[in-house]
Amino acid sequence: MTDTPAPESSAPRFSRSLSGFGVIILTLSVLSPGVSIFVSGSSIVQQAGTGAVLAFVIGSFICYCQTSLIAELSAAYPTAGYDYAAIGHAVGDWAGALTYVVGLFTAPLFLNTSVVGIALYLHPFGLPMGDEALTFAMVGVVTALSLLNIRSNEFITGIFMLTETLALLLVAGVGLWHVRPDAMQLILHPVHVTNGVLAAAAIGVVGIAVNNASWSLAGASQATMFSEDMKHPRSVGRIIMLAFAITVVLEVLPVLGTTVGARDVTKVFSDSSPFETFLSEYLTPFVLKFVSAAIAIAIFNACLAGFVGIGRNIFAMARTDMFSRPINHALTRLTGRTQAPWVAILALGVTTALATFLPLYVKVLLLSGNYTLLTILYVWGVVAGRRSGKTGGARHSYSSPLFPLIPLLGCVIVVGEVIVLWLDADVGRKSLFVCSGAWLLAYCYYRFVLLRRPGGWTLRGPADIDAMAARDG
Repeated sequence: MTDTPAPESSAPRFSRSLSGFGVIILTLSVLSPGVSIFVSGSSIVQQAGTGAVLAFVIGSFICYCQTSLIAELSAAYPTAGYDYAAIGHAVGDWAGALTYVVGLFTAPLFLNTSVVGIALYLHPFGLPMGDEALTFAMVGVVTALSLLNIRSNEFITGIFMLTETLALLLVAGVGLWHVRPDAMQLILHPVHVTNGVLAAAAIGVVGIAVNNASWSLAGASQATMFSEDMKHPRSVGRIIMLAFAITVVLEVLPVLGTTVGARDVTKVFSDSSPFETFLSEYLTPFVLKFVSAAIAIAIFNACLAGFVGIGRNIFAMARTDMFSRPINHALTRLTGRTQAPWVAILALGVTTALATFLPLYVKVLLLSGNYTLLTILYVWGVVAGRRSGKTGGARHSYSSPLFPLIPLLGCVIVVGEVIVLWLDADVGRKSLFVCSGAWLLAYCYYRFVLLRRPGGWTLRGPADIDAMAARDG
């Protein structure tokens, strides 16, 4: 493996070889509608019952507001630094530093929760490995594949994404082909299973499901992590919104199909794997094995694309001197053949594997409330960016519509999500405290480490993007 050390005179960058279509494939693979439905969506359906349809429809609107804000910020500053750098560009260096540091801790947890799910869906195939051993093996395989050229990863994830899409459309198609006579009643007057019997789903239950559904629909902004590989990076805002639209279709339709087509509503909505239980009412065991394999592939695909993108994100952190000089130098090294940030990817693989030893409850606490806190900075960033001319307007390829309506709706969304999280004493409320603590620690790092360096700390990206941002500012 031949290294290309980071240039001393300018910030390093990747070759711009990806088309918009390639970025969409990689983005959909990271956010993975299959994982969102078959893993996260299962708990939402089990919780809200037939109210999951309303939860995903309302959640789509909420997520649209959040995503359009991120798309505007990212179009103005498209770097591998992700929306963290875009926030810093619009709001100020301190905001970029805080989001970078918090993202550094949450990324391995996010990836690990996905990898752990692979073992669950490989059980029907009787592999002679325990769940923990299989998790470590999958982390190793994903880490190795992440070192390939990004165009190779685009092809691999594209094939896997096709399999994932077919599984989702199969669920939707079976349900819409077998619509129940009372389907509309089940949607407009939601019921869920409690203590083994059907009961009306309370507004609070559906409200929590809306919050969870909006989170499961999120992730289109991860296109920004691949923007430094794009031939036309400023188009990333439109790419984000297109990826979001595809995600909504691929996630809402299976939930709708399961709700309107389930023969035994009580059995389907009380099971921990409601989609597979639903399909078992109509399909053969062979087809069900295909679905299990497709889910495992979807999770693997999400991890692979996630490693490729987040590896670039860690590279961007080091490029902007977030750590000590030796660590920055190591994390910005690229392989000569594939231009993969190999040290960053290996570090991500090690930390993702180690996260296996953390209880799932701890990982959920750190992840579930973080998106709500980020939304505050999305709103702040768009408002500040419009005032300074750094975002929006004719000079940028994407602007969130109906300004200032979307930022105002973003404020309402934040308040609503905080209320919903606070009402959930078991997870939501604790998550707010834990995530707030993580942000406080991030500020301490910025205030007492980064700012005390000679000359302080300044956010930076590739030379061409920095030059473009300077002209816009």
